[in-house]
Amino acid sequence: MLEFLKNKPLGELKFAVVDTETTGLSGTNDHVLQLGVVISRSDGTIEEQYETFVKRFFWKPGRLGAYKVHGIKRSDLRKGISPQEMINRLNQLLNETIFVAHNAKFDIGFLNGEADRLKTKINYNGPLDTLKMSRALDPKRVNSHRLKDVTARYGVTVTRPHDALADALGTALVLPHLFAEHKITTTEELVSHFGA
Repeated sequence: MLEFLKNKPLGELKFAVVDTETTGLSGTNDHVLQLGVVISRSDGTIEEQYETFVKRFFWKPGRLGAYKVHGIKRSDLRKGISPQEMINRLNQLLNETIFVAHNAKFDIGFLNGEADRLKTKINYNGPLDTLKMSRALDPKRVNSHRLKDVTARYGVTVTRPHDALADALGTALVLPHLFAEHKITTTEELVSHFGA
């Protein structure tokens, strides 16, 4: 069990709910364009929200990926911060929080790709994956577990799908519903069920 989780009630834990928008699907070859982080509690209380674009110097057409999906323009990136600054800020937000994402493997792959290129590392506690939590409630795969469908199932509105902060906020607001469905009321239950 992570040191900072010991003897801490579930209600005192903080979760760093993360989402990224990227240039493609390969954490090795593609890049993070936008980062959204929501610091929340197990009851859904939102304590902090952070979003940033990441400065990129791509000159080849098409390097921003699926513009029709994420809507990110080169002018947005000019307002962003460097990849190193992004990782520094993320590490601050991850300090004594549990990393949460919907399909955490995807976001971690991209964040690790950025860290590897800069010869640095990201200090994760977790991860806790809301996609896996949702699928565990539906072993026969009757329902879709895409974020837009999971949020709709719990009555959570995501105002700007495929915006990093909006998706992170939607995930943070779904998290308490997933805890309730899994009957997780203690830190020990969370660790034993999902290894956070």
